[in-house]
Amino acid sequence: MPSTAFWLAAMLKTLIRTRSAPLPPPADLHGVRVVPNSRARRLALRVDAKLGDVVLTWPKRTSLHAAEKFVRENMDWVERHRAKITPVRNFDAGARIPLAGKEYTIVPAAGRGVTRIEGDTIIVHGDAAHLHRRVRDFIKAESLRQLTALSAEKAATLGLKPTSVRVLDPKSRWGSCGSDGKLMYSWRIIFAPPEVMDYLVAHETAHRIHMNHGPAFWRLCASLTTDAKSARRWLRDHGKTLMAWK
Repeated sequence: MPSTAFWLAAMLKTLIRTRSAPLPPPADLHGVRVVPNSRARRLALRVDAKLGDVVLTWPKRTSLHAAEKFVRENMDWVERHRAKITPVRNFDAGARIPLAGKEYTIVPAAGRGVTRIEGDTIIVHGDAAHLHRRVRDFIKAESLRQLTALSAEKAATLGLKPTSVRVLDPKSRWGSCGSDGKLMYSWRIIFAPPEVMDYLVAHETAHRIHMNHGPAFWRLCASLTTDAKSARRWLRDHGKTLMAWK
């Protein structure tokens, strides 16, 4: 049977390991959201445009003292970039949502029912706690419906068959075309004006013929939409406003 000295030694080792282990990181430091990352090699600050805040990457075994010092020394950077962030917008009751060039007001309704558009409103049934998710899911489905129809229309003008269309939530692109012709779009493009969504579909459809951005591609893209240059400029200047919708 193990001796008392053995148990005391084991307890001492456990206590030493516990005290030497770093404390778990806080949720935020000086208003900066903390995101632990065991693979990161150093502390780093970045802007999360999707959530509309500044984030501190917290590597494994980082001390609170070092993290606080790092944030304090970079508060000018934090404040400067915070000022540029477009505030996050939620799908709340009464919020006005732009869908393909028209604004709709979110209106909660009692009881069960299908989320739907009625006139200039989006009717949402059910518990208020689920309103944001129901509206988001409805908009994603509506975005997929419109983008699928528009993609099939553009393909037909080129003598191509309709292809698979998906809507996802990419961070760095509005759409893509795979080597197999399958199309992917950001569901948030439905918040843009109709001519911008039309351009995006024209762009990705043109990639079904030209898998590059050469002169022939841009000529084909321009032939499939009304004003490609203006739409591209709009996305560059206003794309962040679409990402503001949570």
